[in-house]
Amino acid sequence: MSRPRKARAPAPAAPAAPPAPDRAALRYALPSLAVVALGILAYSNSLHGQFVFDDLEQLVENGAIRDLGTFLGSSVHRVLPNRFAAYLTFALNHSLGGYDPFGWHVANLAIHLCNALLVQAFVLLAFRSPRMGDSALAPSAPAAAFAAAALFVAHPLATQAVSYVVQRITSLATLFYLAATVLYLLWRLRGGKAGRWLLYAGLLLASLLAVRTKEISFTLPFSLALVEWALFTGGPRRWLPILPVAAIALLIPLSLVDLGGSPSGMLASADSSTRVLAPAGRLDYLRTQAVVVVGYLRLLVLPFGQSVDHLVAVRRSWWAPDVAGSVLLLASLGGLAAWLFWRSRPRDGKPPLDPAVRLVGLGIAWFFVTLSVESSVIPIADVMNEHRVYLPAAGLFPAAATLLALLFMRLDARHVGRDTAVAGAVLASLLGVVTWNRNLAWRDEIALWSDAAAKSPGHYRPVFNWGAALTKQRRFAEAAVIFRRGVELDPRSVAARVQLGVVIYLSGDPRGAEVELRQAVALAPDDADALLNLSVLLGAVGKKDEARVYLERLRRVAKSPGDRAWAEAELAR
Repeated sequence: MSRPRKARAPAPAAPAAPPAPDRAALRYALPSLAVVALGILAYSNSLHGQFVFDDLEQLVENGAIRDLGTFLGSSVHRVLPNRFAAYLTFALNHSLGGYDPFGWHVANLAIHLCNALLVQAFVLLAFRSPRMGDSALAPSAPAAAFAAAALFVAHPLATQAVSYVVQRITSLATLFYLAATVLYLLWRLRGGKAGRWLLYAGLLLASLLAVRTKEISFTLPFSLALVEWALFTGGPRRWLPILPVAAIALLIPLSLVDLGGSPSGMLASADSSTRVLAPAGRLDYLRTQAVVVVGYLRLLVLPFGQSVDHLVAVRRSWWAPDVAGSVLLLASLGGLAAWLFWRSRPRDGKPPLDPAVRLVGLGIAWFFVTLSVESSVIPIADVMNEHRVYLPAAGLFPAAATLLALLFMRLDARHVGRDTAVAGAVLASLLGVVTWNRNLAWRDEIALWSDAAAKSPGHYRPVFNWGAALTKQRRFAEAAVIFRRGVELDPRSVAARVQLGVVIYLSGDPRGAEVELRQAVALAPDDADALLNLSVLLGAVGKKDEARVYLERLRRVAKSPGDRAWAEAELAR
């Protein structure tokens, strides 16, 4: 009989190896971190830029944003209702750090970085959609998404929406607009899974915030319809979820129209609310915008010649060579989008193009739709402004990145992802350098307006604003040189003559100042500024009797109660 063996204790288990890093997570996280780093580097020199141009009137001199309580009252929506969310963020900025520009610029940059990440998410989700899931580019979607986001975050054309503080209105509206689009994609892709209603609720909230940030958000339901048509399939009922977003978008025109009057009064209100200090009629503005939009496209491809104040003449004829050529180019671009959609499905026995071309067509259509509010038949005083391309570019850069990936797929299908990511990184890095240099123009008003005056030598306004900025810095001799240039550009400008006379006086030449101020009064005998400054100067040099003549005229013609009261007080002395 064998001897029973002694039971052995089980050997201690080897310590568990640390979990391997989730490569899939890194595949998406590292490109996002690279996009954020690129954006921070490109805008690192913008964070201490001063308030400039409309920042001064709309932020620094705006008492409403100095008290958060203003935004909690029942009457706050009466003031800029379609931009309430943007001005609330300005009020938050002021409550946290006063008027130190650093905090305001940090907020603008954070919004821009979030927008770039939303562009990245948009591309990733698009490649998961039913119409694009079979694309040969689907495995390379992270690379295409990275390239699109990197180009968006680094392109210098975005500087006016990021480095110009008040244009947070544009970048914040874009944030909510893109968030609504991404949430819509997530909602559609989730199918019948639990929690889907939260995504839809988020979509409606983002839509409401967008339309309460800027009027460009009126196009949101149209963009969602484009996304639905380009990326998804289904019957007529699939359009119903977009209707609540369309209802929210209607808040924009309803906020601009006086609904309490007669039908004719409502029409008049609607007409006036869609003319912003209009420099031209609707058709003239539309003709001009054809040239302007081609200019935007040129700046996207070749970003040189940027300016805060482009000089663009209003076009009066469709047959002007630049108008006709621009219309033809834009029609060709629209035709390309239509052709790509058409060829993405089998036709006449021909194999279809890769489904990724649908994202290219969608990006082109997005560009035209999102630009339509400001570049169509709603006349705006400044016919060209670079920040207007910020939201449209969020569609064009995914299209460009997808085209780049399709090109690499034809050249070498084995390394599409690598080549697309490398090319996107190189191009974005070069653009980032241009952005860094462009931000130098946004550091203060003198830099901004001297740059604009150099870009448009025949444009009066940059010269005038450059002289005013020098005057604020008490650099009167330099300001006199600049204002004299303004008088040469517009000899009949009373404002330029008055400013020239003032700075000449302040620089120590009262006789030269008198010559300019007398000329200003001769040009406009009832101009209050000219009369006031000439009477002050005459009194200062001992010509008090003659000064009283101009004071009497000022008292009669002054529209400002303050000017009239000052004239009466001087006459009573």
